[in-house]
Amino acid sequence: MGLDLAGVPKNASGVALLNGRTLRTLLVHEDREIEELCEREKVGLLAVDAPLSLPERGSLRPSDLLLIRMGFRVFPPTFSGMRSLTLRGISLRRRLRRRGIKVIEVHPRTSGRILFGTPYREEWIRFLGRKGWRVRGGTGAHELDACVSALTGLLYLQGKAMEVGEKGGRIIIPSISWAHYHGEKLP
Repeated sequence: MGLDLAGVPKNASGVALLNGRTLRTLLVHEDREIEELCEREKVGLLAVDAPLSLPERGSLRPSDLLLIRMGFRVFPPTFSGMRSLTLRGISLRRRLRRRGIKVIEVHPRTSGRILFGTPYREEWIRFLGRKGWRVRGGTGAHELDACVSALTGLLYLQGKAMEVGEKGGRIIIPSISWAHYHGEKLP
């Protein structure tokens, strides 16, 4: 399952449940909804678009600095509204781990650039459709970020992703492009 977590429950969080080549999307608000959905759907891995740790010092974690050096744009976990998102992500991860659910941190904009060669969500959805993938439900920004989060989680499970950073602050990103994954040339 992919989750584009909002900083506060009053704002919608996007969810994408991956089943075969179908991504079922929905919006949720409360942590309780996320936890119940994980239980009901028997989720074993949750790929979350939210920082799941704070830096030991300064405003950036080693994983953030590495992504920036690689040419990707990330916000510091301590930056304004990001702090509430980070604290919510840490709390949610803790509760889900107690339930036996593995939780990883992902960054869909980075994953989208690696997988599809573009940071633009509209291109992601077009590309997936051309390759026979279906998105059932909404296709707004939160849902599409959740879709790419779920795909990054799938690649992680298949050993086709890498961990950027150190213990306590790792971000999972694809290690291959979509074309390489499927042995195809990008259109």
